[in-house]
Amino acid sequence: MDNINVGRGDPDAPFKPEKFVYFNNTSDIVASEIAEYIKTIGYTPITGGGDIDFFEPYKDGLVGAVLANPPVMHGEIESTTDEMWNNARESFVVPMLNITQVVGEIFMQNKKGSIIYLNSIHAEKPIGNGFLYTMGCAAVQMLCREAALIYGSYNVGCYNVMRGIVEGEESYFASEYSPIHHSSELRFPKEKLPSAKSLNELCAFLLSGGAYILNGTDLQADEGFRLYYGKSGYYK
Repeated sequence: MDNINVGRGDPDAPFKPEKFVYFNNTSDIVASEIAEYIKTIGYTPITGGGDIDFFEPYKDGLVGAVLANPPVMHGEIESTTDEMWNNARESFVVPMLNITQVVGEIFMQNKKGSIIYLNSIHAEKPIGNGFLYTMGCAAVQMLCREAALIYGSYNVGCYNVMRGIVEGEESYFASEYSPIHHSSELRFPKEKLPSAKSLNELCAFLLSGGAYILNGTDLQADEGFRLYYGKSGYYK
């Protein structure tokens, strides 16, 4: 894409390349907030088809990709069928692999970039009735680690952001098998759910070159949710 004159009214203003960040899923409330936030700090979010043709107009200015998980897939182990397994793979893990390959190739050519997997604490913490979802989260966790090795030598940072529940997701992970999401708001040190905007500045940092030291790491971004066993009404 051609350079954009950010000072259109000033003929002496310098030309600056537009910085694009790809989002695979802006229906995710956290990803949506991140997309809006990065507009205020000089990035242009883009979304759409994830094949190489889609990226042709943006590839020279592509600096990051924020890849969010699909919605929670509920279902117990006993009721999971081969068809359900295949559907989960095709709608979750395979698209994540495919888009990683596409943006990874672009970033290798550009010798820079950030791939942010907006993953979940449920890559490691079971839900009880979300087996297919947690398996997908775990696969993405390992995908990030593998990508960090392959693309890291090209100055590309890969980050696995293991986020927890935020406002607006109160019913997403409800399960009769695990009490972790009973009285969720009381399981945070602040005793309230984090805002959907709570990861904005973290992801902005991960888009910067200064975050590369964290390449390949799991970032526990749940505001202390898994550490705090305080005042949940479930444990009266």
